[in-house]
Amino acid sequence: MQTKYMYNTDLMNKRCKSHDQILNSNNESKISKSKFCYGDLYTIGKIWLFALKSALLGFKVCLIPVVKADSSSKPPKKPPPMKYKDLPLYQSPHYEYKEFIASKSKCPEADVKLMHRFLLPYVTMCRKEVQNKTCQMTRTVKEIYNNARTSLSETKKDFKASMRDSENLSVRKAVVLTGAGTGYLLAVGKGIPRRIFMTAAGAAMGGALCFPKETDEAFRTFAYYSGKTAVRLYNWSCGKELTLRERLPCQEDVPASTNQIISQCPQKR
Repeated sequence: MQTKYMYNTDLMNKRCKSHDQILNSNNESKISKSKFCYGDLYTIGKIWLFALKSALLGFKVCLIPVVKADSSSKPPKKPPPMKYKDLPLYQSPHYEYKEFIASKSKCPEADVKLMHRFLLPYVTMCRKEVQNKTCQMTRTVKEIYNNARTSLSETKKDFKASMRDSENLSVRKAVVLTGAGTGYLLAVGKGIPRRIFMTAAGAAMGGALCFPKETDEAFRTFAYYSGKTAVRLYNWSCGKELTLRERLPCQEDVPASTNQIISQCPQKR
């Protein structure tokens, strides 16, 4: 293997001047040719390493170190135009997933699961049946309630009409006497005032059912005279003069108005 040596006289002279001299005297060169360049151990070691590397690997080696100029990196060149599909983003899984979603949007049934597609008709049918049965049951219950309410109201009206009919006068009187007797029996053994009160209450309930107008008039009259008597007793015992206003007639007892205003002033001559 041939090794090429580069020998630069100017650089060698500068090197020798910078280190004063590689050889100190002429006697050292005569003593041994094997101790060439004995003055700088760093330079000698570097030369031998490059020589050994050149002999083994065949690389070029410079016996004399050469100081190279500053070789700074050059600015990068402008790259050629690139399509948006060539960018790494559009080659990533995100772009593939986006294409997958776009392809699924073209088919509306792509998002429907197989089990959902299989069970949907049966679930829909069962749901409609349940809704229909519930609607029918609710309608039936409402009809029964309305019919019962209507029949009860009609029965109540018929009962009141029959109990207030003039043809059933004897039955009406018997109902009033039954109410009074029931009140008296409920107050047995509880004192005379309670007997009177319970008997009157029973008779009033029977009268309200069979004789509503007469019972109302009797109750109003009894309340008025009872209050008037109580006020008189209070005035007599306390020495005061309290009075009650006169009783006003009921609207039914007032005669119908003729809508004619009667002038109370004498006519002018």
